[in-house]
Amino acid sequence: MRVTEQMIFNNGVAQAQQSMQNLSQAQNQLSSGYRVVQPGDDPAASAQAIEDNVAEAQYTAIGNGAQQAADELSVAGSALQSVSTAASQALQLATQYSNSTYTASERSAAASQVTQIMQQVVDLMNTTYDGRYVFGGFKDSSPPFAADGSYSGDDNIREVEIAPGLYQAASVDANVIVKGSNGGVDLMTTLANLATALSSNDVTGISNAIGSLNTCVQQIATGTAQVGVDQDGFQSAVTASQAATENETEQIGNLMDADVMTASSQVSAAQYALDATLTATAQTLNMTMSLTNQL
Repeated sequence: MRVTEQMIFNNGVAQAQQSMQNLSQAQNQLSSGYRVVQPGDDPAASAQAIEDNVAEAQYTAIGNGAQQAADELSVAGSALQSVSTAASQALQLATQYSNSTYTASERSAAASQVTQIMQQVVDLMNTTYDGRYVFGGFKDSSPPFAADGSYSGDDNIREVEIAPGLYQAASVDANVIVKGSNGGVDLMTTLANLATALSSNDVTGISNAIGSLNTCVQQIATGTAQVGVDQDGFQSAVTASQAATENETEQIGNLMDADVMTASSQVSAAQYALDATLTATAQTLNMTMSLTNQL
C-alpha cells in the first residue's frame, strides 16, 4: 500500500485532534474540579454517583425528620415533667388536708389551689410545637383538652423514619398517660374530684384521691421515661444519618471530583503529547516532500 502525503496529513490531523481533545478534557477537569462532567466521561462512575445522590438525599431527609421528631418529643417531655410536678403538688394538698385538724374554710381555700393546678395541667397538655398540638394524636390542629379536662384527641401514634424502612413512634399517647385509657387513672377526673371533695369538706373523698394521685404520678413518670427513650432514639438516628450522608458525599466526590495533582499532570502530559504529535507530523510531511522533490 502506497503511503501518500494526503494519508500522512490525515493521520497527523487525526492524532492532533485526539491530542487536543485529551488536552481539553484535562484542562476542564483542572478548571472545574470535576473528573466526570458528562455521563460519557465515565458511565459506570456516573451511574454509581446517581445512586449515591439518591441515598444522600434519603439520609438527609431521614436526619431532618428525626431531628424534628426529637425536638417535638423534647417539648412534650418538658410539658409532662411539669404535669408530674403539678400532680405531685395536688397529692401533697390531698395528703395534707385529709388530716382531720383542718377546717372546712381551709379545705375550701385548698380547693381553689387544686382548681388552678387542673387549669395548669390543661394548659400544659395543650402544648404546641411547630403549629401542632403535640398531645392530640392525629387530631393535632386544635386543643385536645377542654377546660373541664375532657379529651378530644385520639390514640393514633405518628411514626417517623429513623433508618431506611425503619420507623419509630414520634408522638405521645396522652389518652393513656393522662386520661388513663389503658386501665390507668384519669388525672383530670381525679383533680376535679379532689377539688369537689375539698370544697365540700369531704374528708373521705380527699383521702380517696391520695391513692389515685399516686397512681397518676407513676403513670406520668412512665410516660415521660418512654418519651425520653424515644427522643434518644431519634437523636441517635440524626447522628447515624449525618454520618451516612457524609459517607455518600465522600463517595460521590471520589467518583466525580478531579484530583488536582493528577489533573495537573494530565494537562502537562496532554500538552506534551499534542506538541509531539504536531512536531512529528510536520517533520514527517517535510521529509516526504523532500523525497518527492528529489524524485
